[in-house]
Amino acid sequence: MESLVHVYTPLIIWTGLGLLTQRWLPELFPQILGRTLYWVGVPVQIFALVRHTNFQGLVWVVPLLTLAVLGINLGVTWGGVRWWLQPLTAAQQGSVVLAGTLVNTGFIGLGVVPGLVDPQVWGWVVSYSLTNNLLGTYGIGVLVAGYFGAQQTPGGYNWKKVLLVPTLWAFALSYFCRSIPFPGWLEWGLDQSVPVVISAAFVLTGWRLYQLGFNRGWHLAGLPTLVRIVVMPLLVGVGLTLLGLRGEQRLALVLMAGMPTAMATLILAEEHQLNRDIIAATIALSTLGILFLIPLWLWCFP
Repeated sequence: MESLVHVYTPLIIWTGLGLLTQRWLPELFPQILGRTLYWVGVPVQIFALVRHTNFQGLVWVVPLLTLAVLGINLGVTWGGVRWWLQPLTAAQQGSVVLAGTLVNTGFIGLGVVPGLVDPQVWGWVVSYSLTNNLLGTYGIGVLVAGYFGAQQTPGGYNWKKVLLVPTLWAFALSYFCRSIPFPGWLEWGLDQSVPVVISAAFVLTGWRLYQLGFNRGWHLAGLPTLVRIVVMPLLVGVGLTLLGLRGEQRLALVLMAGMPTAMATLILAEEHQLNRDIIAATIALSTLGILFLIPLWLWCFP
């Protein structure tokens, strides 16, 4: 309960602040904050977390597990679209599949999960987030959006974009600098940057939720929301239990697998002319839903 209060308090306060203040702010503010977090804030957060993370044990298996979860997630959502949500247009199908597959392991995942698990498994959290962003958003997400989209991205998929992801470089730099002692003021600054970045990410989430507009798409948001925050974390928890993995490692992966739909799905929807309303509604429902489901996962997979 103490951990939940510690995590939920900034999540609710800062996200609520974003929702309340966006109407009085210039539209450019969320873009500036989003780019700042992408290029500076989250990389600094990754650098700070990795510096205090123990990467011994099975942490290097996490990318394989993450890739497996992404594949199952995609298959379950796509199967649900084909069996229960027909007939839909290609744009609607693509939006449902993207919304049910891509996970917000960056802003919300890194902001919530480290406060609920032991610092010894922070490496699992960071590794999951990086793998999900690289292989999920910039890999599977692009391929799925291109498949369902009305038109392909001019020039095809540019793999060089993956190499330019700043969090990847922050991870590598921090990992290889862990043995180098930093001045006390720098260590303090890195530690203090984590809650600042988390608060800014939650404010941005509130701003984005306000901007989405929820006029349509609710009737098709149920399936991807259910898959995203109920089915997948449950499958991950049961699957890892059958594989013999328990404790904090299992909990970390369950929580990361149960994070809400990624904001990046909106970018892919706009780029490939998919249905933005379905994705907006799913982001809103799944973000609200994790507040009620995280306690369940903490109880089921301690």
